[in-house]
Amino acid sequence: MKISSKALKNASLGLGAVMMMGAGQAAFAHASILNTVNSGKAIGSTSFSRIGVNHACNGTTPITPVVAQSAVIPTINPLISTATVTNNVAGAYTAQAGATVGQYLFTTSAATTPVTTLAGAFQLVQSKDVFSTSIEQRNAANAVIGWVSTKGSLQINEHGEVPFRFTNVFFGANSCVHDVVVQVAVADICKTNSMPLSSASLSTTQGVNLWLDNTLGGSTAFPAAAIENGAGTTNLTINRDPVQDPYPASCANAPIATAATNLAATTQANTVTGYTAGATALTSVKIQPSAADIEQLQFPGWGTPVAGNTFQ
Repeated sequence: MKISSKALKNASLGLGAVMMMGAGQAAFAHASILNTVNSGKAIGSTSFSRIGVNHACNGTTPITPVVAQSAVIPTINPLISTATVTNNVAGAYTAQAGATVGQYLFTTSAATTPVTTLAGAFQLVQSKDVFSTSIEQRNAANAVIGWVSTKGSLQINEHGEVPFRFTNVFFGANSCVHDVVVQVAVADICKTNSMPLSSASLSTTQGVNLWLDNTLGGSTAFPAAAIENGAGTTNLTINRDPVQDPYPASCANAPIATAATNLAATTQANTVTGYTAGATALTSVKIQPSAADIEQLQFPGWGTPVAGNTFQ
């Protein structure tokens, strides 16, 4: 008996759904940003990263594939916290009331021109691997603050990636910043026929997985109960390049490095030649979205855009 391709597809999807449900929540990896970038490259240069779309919507019956995604960068009075770094490991973060992005990020290593906002620092890279339609979300100043992807085709037992690029920054000649972690607010959407943002349990009632540090919940649109457990994983980590963005001598135990060229492989690698002997501890900086940022997780036809928020 000849089996049609449609029957094979349906059988495959059904088997995948059974296997996923049988494996339970442990089989699901959270949405994530898949690689880090470095500070200190040439002015205007960019690095590339990706948001991982790593599982279908939890809690829906049957399990529902992701068909759309909204991502928002922290740009509206973002929340900033810092932690002391010991042996390349950050300790507990402490909120820094009134701190701004421009205190930590600069356009050159001389730290004369601050990066006052992350608006425009991220841009979507066109790709139709998961979503066939995408559009950048911009603020009133026409700077990119996120993007929306729709018409998804990611199957429930497969993983996907949404690529983006990031304009490189410096940490500054007088700074002991070791790394900067930018948390991107992400909503994986499995049902687009209603506005789910007022639900206290999005993944079970509406088919939405909200990827965010659950300590940031609490607004009317995004209550803490709506956020996936352990979902503070959509973090872009910017590591300091000790060659292109060197530490000052005042830092404690920071690497001093030079660029060593491997002529055989025609590649460059950093060679640590020593460590700074100053007294200022190394610091990790975390930049997280405010409630106003989170509430801009929108896409056309879904919800009411914030004033000044445009899709282009």
